[in-house]
Amino acid sequence: MKIGQFAVQNETSIDTIRHYMSLGLIIPEKHKTQFDFDDNCTYDFKEITILKKIGFTLSEIQQLMLYRRIGKLTGYDRRITYTSFFEKKKAQIESEIIKLNEMKLNLDAALIEMNHELELDKSIIPETLGIPFKSLDLFCCPECQGTLNILDGKIQNDQLINAVLECDLHHQVVIIDGVIYHQDSVPGTYFDEDEDEVNLHRYSESYIDEYINTTHIDYLQKLYSGLEWSSRHLDFESMSDEIVLELGSGHGYFMRHMIDRFPKNVTYIAVDHDAIKLRWLKKIIERSKPNCKVVFICSDFTKIPIKPISVDWLLDISGSSNFAFDHQEFLLDKIDGLTKEDAHLHGYYIIFKNFASTSKIPLEFRDGFKIQPLKKFIKKLGYKCISEFETEPVEKGGPLEDYFVEGEHVCSFLYTGIKGQKPLG
Repeated sequence: MKIGQFAVQNETSIDTIRHYMSLGLIIPEKHKTQFDFDDNCTYDFKEITILKKIGFTLSEIQQLMLYRRIGKLTGYDRRITYTSFFEKKKAQIESEIIKLNEMKLNLDAALIEMNHELELDKSIIPETLGIPFKSLDLFCCPECQGTLNILDGKIQNDQLINAVLECDLHHQVVIIDGVIYHQDSVPGTYFDEDEDEVNLHRYSESYIDEYINTTHIDYLQKLYSGLEWSSRHLDFESMSDEIVLELGSGHGYFMRHMIDRFPKNVTYIAVDHDAIKLRWLKKIIERSKPNCKVVFICSDFTKIPIKPISVDWLLDISGSSNFAFDHQEFLLDKIDGLTKEDAHLHGYYIIFKNFASTSKIPLEFRDGFKIQPLKKFIKKLGYKCISEFETEPVEKGGPLEDYFVEGEHVCSFLYTGIKGQKPLG
């Protein structure tokens, strides 16, 4: 019979039959381009199926069948030989069962400990991070830069948790559950605390599963190597009573790895336009009990309610790279008025050889979001390079080729610098 009929008769696939043929487990007779499967093939297939159910690997089955075929074993000799193989396999399985039972006991103990710790964590209500009264002077109306006055508010541990702030021109900034919202970003209704917790928990689970399942391991390794470089090149010890602003905190990869390194008197401001991501990140940071003061702002980058010339450290962690997809302006240029004359810049940039045809990147980047134009822009803003680092690019056909855009080649560029005299012209 032909291969298709043989596969149907044995309730398997043609690919499986071809694989068995390549291993020499099934040897049909060949007539020109066609294979003919006889009763011997059927007998061999049934033997393979039985041996697989017992637990033998295909390589072990190869060895067993060669003993039978080449040795021309009689029924008695075959049973003696197979009995020896079966006894060895049984001993191997029993040994594996013992190991698996030990692993299961260790796993059960680890789960019990984890569940106990989870229950303890649930019993500890983390302190809600709000806006410290001492930090209110840092903020202003994003429309007119006027002073913000408190119209109404809920105070907890010398922090504003819920409040309405308004300037003299009646532009408002709203604080909800400790997050500052620009008036264009305010959610339609206040959150139900219990329902909000459930929704954020669901978001956390779905996000982590999706990210792990869809992100290539090479990209994750590059991301981590960048974090390691940052931890070695950020001068945490020199920070004293300074304002740190992160553009586009997202899921907080950088923030969650670094927050414990910042001194107690530092104010770390995390900005993102995505309210769900920001609130999810806020819950995580609250559980970690950060040493420094942390403020969360939900706003477009160009409408951050911070007074001009206030920021000592600017963290551009992929913010400019992402901003460039939809805007013709360079992000650091747009928010430059927030930084002090001697501000530090720490940047993590995703470098693209090509951009999607619909992207609205600055003209200088039309050839691709590359390192040299980026460095030129940063220098134009008055920053002097202290250190920089570039990851190896992903070559054509590499594992990240289709990660962002089909045919795209990416790498990461990390930079630290400090403002000096801006170049003339």
